[in-house]
Amino acid sequence: MSPPLVVASNRGPLTFERDKTGSLVARRGSGGLVTALSSSLVQAEGVWVAAAMSDGDREMAAASKGGRIDHDEEGTRYRIRYLDIPPDVYDGYYNRISNGILWFAYHYLWDTVTSPTFGQDVEESWDHYVEVNRRFAHALAEEGEAMGRDTAFLIQDYHLSLVPRMLRELIPDALIAHFSHTSIAGPTYFRMLPTKIHDQVLRGLLGADVLGFHSPNWAESFLLSARTLPGARVDLARSRVVMEGRMVSVRIHPISVDGRAMRQAAATPQVRGLRHSLNRWKDNNRLILRVDRLELTKNVVRGFQAYELFLRRNPSWLGRVRFLALLSPSRMELPEYREYTQACLAEARRVNEALGREDWMPIELRLKDDYVGAIAAYGLYDVLFVNPVIDGMNLVAMEGPLLNRRRGVLVLSRNAGAYGRLGRYALTVNPFDLDEMADALESALTMPVDERTRRARGLSRLVLANPPERWVGEQLEDLERAKRRRGL
Repeated sequence: MSPPLVVASNRGPLTFERDKTGSLVARRGSGGLVTALSSSLVQAEGVWVAAAMSDGDREMAAASKGGRIDHDEEGTRYRIRYLDIPPDVYDGYYNRISNGILWFAYHYLWDTVTSPTFGQDVEESWDHYVEVNRRFAHALAEEGEAMGRDTAFLIQDYHLSLVPRMLRELIPDALIAHFSHTSIAGPTYFRMLPTKIHDQVLRGLLGADVLGFHSPNWAESFLLSARTLPGARVDLARSRVVMEGRMVSVRIHPISVDGRAMRQAAATPQVRGLRHSLNRWKDNNRLILRVDRLELTKNVVRGFQAYELFLRRNPSWLGRVRFLALLSPSRMELPEYREYTQACLAEARRVNEALGREDWMPIELRLKDDYVGAIAAYGLYDVLFVNPVIDGMNLVAMEGPLLNRRRGVLVLSRNAGAYGRLGRYALTVNPFDLDEMADALESALTMPVDERTRRARGLSRLVLANPPERWVGEQLEDLERAKRRRGL
């Protein structure tokens, strides 16, 4: 029987928005995280604690007791507790620290000649980050105490790095797991953070019993960084840290996607119609596809440059292949993201002007949040191009092979977390090497059918063999081992 379960994340499984009639309606999040944790919560009759993200979330929280909402959807009941955080506090916590500093540090995004520079504004924003983490910790403690002593806490991602230690101080015997869905920098780069932030993040995470990562590389980076922390004894061979007399296990649990739900979505009339429209647009061309948030780590500009290099080396492909880039706007509050969006648009425009014809353009860039359109496009690609500079996992590399109907080839960055699981069936590339990426595109487009089939089947089998529920179950097993170890 599953233990009582409390989940915490910045964004919850549902967001409430007003429809055309003015009524508040719930929209369910997509992806493996929501699928895996939602099903486990329902089974355990647990609660999901999250920040109120939309005006609708805040309205629902204000109209309920203590921000707690019970929501029934197609027979599935969600229990959610929204935390209504003042906008200025949330901005400092989310935009300035989580996305403006921690995300950059974890993904090696700074140009160290000119950035970062830390000043008083960072100090003030860090206070907001601490405050939001403290609010989460207190909410978790309240929910856990209501559920009982055996409650398991699953805390998600870099936004809530301080919560494990804060919760430990409130409930010393709590069973706490924290999972990092991003990459994490090694000690040299991680030390670029202000000392207080560096130490508090590491100490905050080490308040957990179990720390989870998608990839062995990210787990190792964390262990090497933890080794620099005074008082921490790190055992690299056994992937564990002893801190203040407690043992913290560092585990690797790659998340996956819900294959059944995705295939059901792909079979809907809406998706079938979109797929037919894309097929007409594609005409007789082969299709290279990328599906990404417009995120600095995704390496979109170099992807376009590698494609241009492939076309210049192989002019016989001019007029015979199209590159469809489905890009969702992301974090447009940050100037770096607005600038990068413009750079991506400019690069696509440059390639089209240089190589396009009146009846054929090499790149089609569609800039909008269009999950249904992506589901349709997955069925049609010949090449799925996933070339992030650094990525915690990258679920696109798993979604595409599940839905593709053309024995499509996956071109995959070795720096994606998914590389550890999918690399043997992909064409893997150095995401900084244009020559290597251009060669991979050529190899993918000219690969014999039997080899394409072998790789496509291998990718699909690997994804289906690791359902999202397994990801949660393994973390709960880790906590059960920690419980036995502590004699609870």
